[in-house]
Amino acid sequence: MERKAISSDRSISSHKPEDKKYFVAVKNHPKLFLMVRPTETKSWMYRYYPPSNPKQSIISIGIYPNISYARACEVWREYEDLLSKSIDPKLHREEIKKSIISKNKNSFNHFAWEYFDSLDQTQKSNTLIRKKGRLDLICKYIGDEPISEITSPKMLEVLLNIQANSLNKDGKPTDKAERCAGIASDVFVYAGARGFCTSDPAALIKSQLAKSSYGHRPAVTKPKDLAKLLKAIETIEGDPNTINSLRLLALLFVRNGDLRRMRWADLDLEAGRWQLKPLKGQGKVNMVKDMVVPLPRQAVNILREQHKIHGHTEYVFFSQTAKKHKMTPAVKSVQLNLGDFSYAA
Repeated sequence: MERKAISSDRSISSHKPEDKKYFVAVKNHPKLFLMVRPTETKSWMYRYYPPSNPKQSIISIGIYPNISYARACEVWREYEDLLSKSIDPKLHREEIKKSIISKNKNSFNHFAWEYFDSLDQTQKSNTLIRKKGRLDLICKYIGDEPISEITSPKMLEVLLNIQANSLNKDGKPTDKAERCAGIASDVFVYAGARGFCTSDPAALIKSQLAKSSYGHRPAVTKPKDLAKLLKAIETIEGDPNTINSLRLLALLFVRNGDLRRMRWADLDLEAGRWQLKPLKGQGKVNMVKDMVVPLPRQAVNILREQHKIHGHTEYVFFSQTAKKHKMTPAVKSVQLNLGDFSYAA
């Protein structure tokens, strides 16, 4: 049965599926056909004889209408041009595909996430989130580039751009660009150890970045100011979790994060002891893994007050809404205005 050759998108609709697949020629485009399957799928096919090979070969160009009539004709012209130069279109396409795969496997993006996956996943979740964010940002600039071809001038351009877009309220740069340089350097070292690059361009340009600035951070350095701070903590009104935690910080001199993680199971109020595993010691060599904090009488009294509020929960400073139900840094932040000073506890 002779079928009318295809000459436009409209003419394709006249070719309906049958019990067996069939091919329809495309007008003025020898070797280009539309294959119609019983399943109603219509695909563009290029049938040709490769150079120095008597056996016919077929290349699938794509499914209609994802590949339009006009696009199929464009691909036909590309393949015809290759044949005129004695180049097999199928082999040419496979070489391009291999080149793309090879480029992706050697890209900064590939090694960045391979490096991230190699990190100790027992690190604090906030630390991993920050590192992931920095890698995301760097990959937006150079993720697709082969890692061995990234130069110091290119890294300088990237980091200066990050620096220009990471200013504090005073218009001065934060340490974001410097930290991005640090993790980029880790990626280059990771790839270099595996033989995929020979230098660390990020390390070479850290000195070219502006010194980071976060503005003035006042500290209590005089006894009379400390007295004002302690008095303010005792008289301020607000969330009991926050107030009691501030009172304990002034007595125990522990890290904020450790106090927020305080559990009733770790406390012995009768003996005046608090046994904990400090956050700073987790996963690090030569750091304290376990410690005991003596609890003075005043601290025990504060904890007994807190027990009346959250004694039925796991954490001393329980939060109904916070993740894992312990007080978050956001909840822990409170402003104390003391004369000429403003302290963030």
